[in-house]
Amino acid sequence: MMGESVEAMKRREVLRSQIDAFKVDDLVEEKFESVDPEMGLSDVVARMRAKDLHEMPVTEGKKLVGVISFSSIIRRKNLVLGMKVRSAMDMPPPVTLTAPITLVAEQFISTGYRQMPVMKNKNIAGVITRAGMITLIPKIKDIRNMKVLDVMSTNVQTVREDDPVKRAVEIMRKLDIQTLPVVDMDDRLSGIIGVKDIVNYSWNGGPRRQTKGEIVGENDPVEVKVGSVAVDAVVSIAPGKSLGDAVNVMLEHNVSTLPVLEKDTLVGIITMYDLIELFASFGKRDYVYTQITGLEAEDRFSLEVMEREIQNGLAKTAKVTKPMLFTMHVTKYHVTGNAAKYSLNARLITEHGTFIGSAVDWNLAKATVDLMDRLGARVMDKKEERISKRKRNRRET
Repeated sequence: MMGESVEAMKRREVLRSQIDAFKVDDLVEEKFESVDPEMGLSDVVARMRAKDLHEMPVTEGKKLVGVISFSSIIRRKNLVLGMKVRSAMDMPPPVTLTAPITLVAEQFISTGYRQMPVMKNKNIAGVITRAGMITLIPKIKDIRNMKVLDVMSTNVQTVREDDPVKRAVEIMRKLDIQTLPVVDMDDRLSGIIGVKDIVNYSWNGGPRRQTKGEIVGENDPVEVKVGSVAVDAVVSIAPGKSLGDAVNVMLEHNVSTLPVLEKDTLVGIITMYDLIELFASFGKRDYVYTQITGLEAEDRFSLEVMEREIQNGLAKTAKVTKPMLFTMHVTKYHVTGNAAKYSLNARLITEHGTFIGSAVDWNLAKATVDLMDRLGARVMDKKEERISKRKRNRRET
């Protein structure tokens, strides 16, 4: 076991050095779209639609004052079309031309952005995109050859064609995601709906040629059906394909999300975010990168207990394999009266693979304990698989 740990550590350091050998300066795009903080939100949405962008830097001259995004617009429930960009923008973390790629990957994870401004001194020098970041994967053999099934999320949330768009919006807000697969009455994949599609329709007021179905009448956009807004030209991938294959498909078709199909059955989903998360897992740090999202303000009193249980679980995992990155999203459901049920979904990246886990309970602390126990059990199962494989290899030789 000690020899295996040393080899895994060496491999991790080699991969980190290969990733960070690339520079932000090599990926920065110096020509970029930006908006003025006093521009109206409706005009900005129109520009983002026209340029096929999810975010745009907000600038005053060469000075960066924030970022406006579809996510920040849809996240705020009280925005109206007459409002200015300044009322909906966020301030991104600083990205410099000399920042390590693994650190930039962490910043992509923390913001959820698809592009971020890059700073030179106090001015904006350009932008770096997730699409640009993943072009590095085909250049790194050990990452390029990893399988989609090793990285994909298996706990896939979907919406039906006849669900109201409002339901898709609620799920995206709760899960902090930007795309959802759409299924028909037989649970077969029929399309995909993204936050951009929803904002486009809600603020444009009509269907587009690339969408499914037809919308008539004076319906509120959030009351129309998902099938009328979802894009049906879905590009998918098989679980046995490589990450290099996944990157090529994403870039060729200009998509950030690939449903994973096995014999026409939806078995997972892989996104550019997942690939960026993989980069971040190799970052040089003395701690496990941990991120919890979705926790509502009134539940933050449980955060200390949750963090303690997560650290206890990661300490147990560390006896088997080195944990590198842990992310968890909390979804809260009001079931009856004031009682709430919590659903936790987590991803744990270790030296020996990626593990997905979930748990549901009325108590946040108990749900966290259950989640970490399930992840720990999967780590142990993986260890047993490695041991069995080594024994078979020794017998065959």
